[in-house]
Amino acid sequence: MATRIPPLPNLNPKTKNETLALLHGIYAGLIGFSTVLFLYLEYQQSSISMLSLGVVLLLLGLLMFFNIQASIKVKQGNGSGRTLSRIMAILMLLSFPIGTVLGVIALWKSSARQWQN
Repeated sequence: MATRIPPLPNLNPKTKNETLALLHGIYAGLIGFSTVLFLYLEYQQSSISMLSLGVVLLLLGLLMFFNIQASIKVKQGNGSGRTLSRIMAILMLLSFPIGTVLGVIALWKSSARQWQN
């Protein structure tokens, strides 16, 4: 009376485009840290108007949101994730020096040869 034990399920399945998703997550974290630091320094100095502060926070929030969305969609491997990733990578290039390095790597990993469908 031998019992058949089923094989263990794969608890850690490999997702697609892991490096690219990680890059977008890192950049979103850097933007979040920069936002907190900016708010702290602005609280200390009170140098810009509330309208300007709101616009800056809105832009930083949108950058964080779209990088998180890119990270999620890139893991799924769909075409809209690749497009969003490339757009966000181009915007990363403007954030010298760390964003430039992350942007170049993101553009390389979203190329046709590196992309995993």
